[in-house]
Amino acid sequence: MAAAYFFREFQDNQQRTLNQAVEAYRAYLEAVEAGRPLKGGMHWKKIKGREYLYRYRDRYGRGSSLGPRSPHTERLWDEFGRQRRETAARLSARRQHLAEAARFCRAALIHRVPQPVIRILRSLPSGDLSAAPLLVIDAHALHAFEFAAGVFIEAPRDSGLLAGAASGLTLAAAAEVSPDAFLRLLRQADRSYDILPGDGYAAVNQQGFQVRLLPPPTAPSGHRMMVRNAPGLTVPDESGDLAALMAAPKFSQVVIGRRGDPVTMTVPDPRALALHLLWLSQRQDREPAARARDRVQAAALAELILRYLPQYHFFSAELQLFPAEVARLAENLVEGYEVAADLDAE
Repeated sequence: MAAAYFFREFQDNQQRTLNQAVEAYRAYLEAVEAGRPLKGGMHWKKIKGREYLYRYRDRYGRGSSLGPRSPHTERLWDEFGRQRRETAARLSARRQHLAEAARFCRAALIHRVPQPVIRILRSLPSGDLSAAPLLVIDAHALHAFEFAAGVFIEAPRDSGLLAGAASGLTLAAAAEVSPDAFLRLLRQADRSYDILPGDGYAAVNQQGFQVRLLPPPTAPSGHRMMVRNAPGLTVPDESGDLAALMAAPKFSQVVIGRRGDPVTMTVPDPRALALHLLWLSQRQDREPAARARDRVQAAALAELILRYLPQYHFFSAELQLFPAEVARLAENLVEGYEVAADLDAE
């Protein structure tokens, strides 16, 4: 196992830098959200010799009249202008803080996630699909757990841990998404995306970065077992098809892009994803190289959970699904926790 990957824990300054970037990012999002009610604008419109105050809410000018010019509508006009100026100033300041945080992230060497992924994730909140969030379910999802745990999973180039991650992204939809909506979403991130011929749910940009969207799965079948401390987390007897993965609780984490910019990534529960990757590694219809990569990713994620995310627990029956060295690690960690607890009790 050690030859396939190892964990590099964040240094204190790296963790502080990440925490500060997360705070700056959340403050920026709060400023953006505060400005949403002010989207659009106001203007005076003259009709039959009288002026009326109109409030419009989009770039097409859709809105309604607030009434003829009067002391009341003039106060509305003045108040709206004041709020717009204050909001713009606040947003500008938060954007500057965010840019400064990005520089610190680059200096601290915690800029990790490829920019094509960051740009797509950034487009999700304002995209057509915001009501039905898309989940990252491929190797890029490991980044969410890295930043949550404060470690980076490092591996030799020939380990296969992140094979293919630099050239593509796989998303899964919790609700129906049309190919047109999918393409509009991608083009908010990069206007060069085009749908691949014959597949409305796969697209590629000019740099060759491919994005695939998996449609909502059918309900899983077969015996299901419950995972401790997560009532909504279930997996089928085979250790994880897409339906079980999408039914699992969601996990959101701020991650840092290659340019230092933070963004929120939403992924499945780490245990569900680890089991899903392991299930993929056992499918005979996958290429041997892909199965080997899935196995390494599943083992790395399981070990990360055991070492650094102890709030997530595997059942012993689930651990038996993983490589023997992962199960042994779990047993050793449990023994270590029991010894520590006994010493604390003394």
